[in-house]
Amino acid sequence: MSTFLQCLSVQFRVIGALVMRELQTRYGRDNLGFLWLMGEPLMFASGVLVLWRLVRGEFQQGIPVITFTLLGYIPMLLFRHTVSRVLNCLRDSSALLYHRPVTLLDVIFARILSEIAGNLLTFAFAFGVLFATGLMDWPTQPALVFLGYFYMAWFTTGVGLVLGCLSDRSELVEKFWTPLSYLFIPLSGAYFLAAWANDTWREYYLLLPTVSAFELMRAGFLSDYVRSYWDQPYIAVWSASTTLIGLYLFRSAHRHFVVR
Repeated sequence: MSTFLQCLSVQFRVIGALVMRELQTRYGRDNLGFLWLMGEPLMFASGVLVLWRLVRGEFQQGIPVITFTLLGYIPMLLFRHTVSRVLNCLRDSSALLYHRPVTLLDVIFARILSEIAGNLLTFAFAFGVLFATGLMDWPTQPALVFLGYFYMAWFTTGVGLVLGCLSDRSELVEKFWTPLSYLFIPLSGAYFLAAWANDTWREYYLLLPTVSAFELMRAGFLSDYVRSYWDQPYIAVWSASTTLIGLYLFRSAHRHFVVR
């Protein structure tokens, strides 16, 4: 047990060092430096929030537009940006594997964790500003907000592991991901409530795992405005399955991976 804990401690330090390296390589030390981890997605989110507020007004179908947009856009950024960042990351960071403690999983986990951290800081900062200015209310059920975000981050991690490993085997993964990620936006649940669909279509709509994550987050904020629908065991199974598949692919990746 002591040996296992020592190895685990080493891997945590390795991932922490890789996260710091990732941030320094991506943002540098000049000007805002690491603050761009939060500033970059915040600029995207601010533009979308202002645009939706001007176009849709204060409420849309009785739902606060600012709250609805924030809960849809920032988690969607998490999914799209995280998966995009891990594509080909093994090939680009293969030189790091010359260091014995560094593994393939450490490299991809470092990128995933840095994206999740940046997105979470963006969400917290944006909510803090909007709450302080009276544009958003405090969530009625904060636990549901955290639970929904947790499932979104977990599912994103699983998909990132799978596609990150497959992208090293074939360049077609990266070519197909960009158009598919845009096509996925209207189906993800980010901008369409399950309550807006009739009973028949709602059952099919909830088959998309990200819908439940968005519905959980909205239930925490908008329970007074609209009824939310989700299937917690369903998205948990999806998240666990993609994670296990991704870990299996990485286990077999050593057989063909070439350090460049």
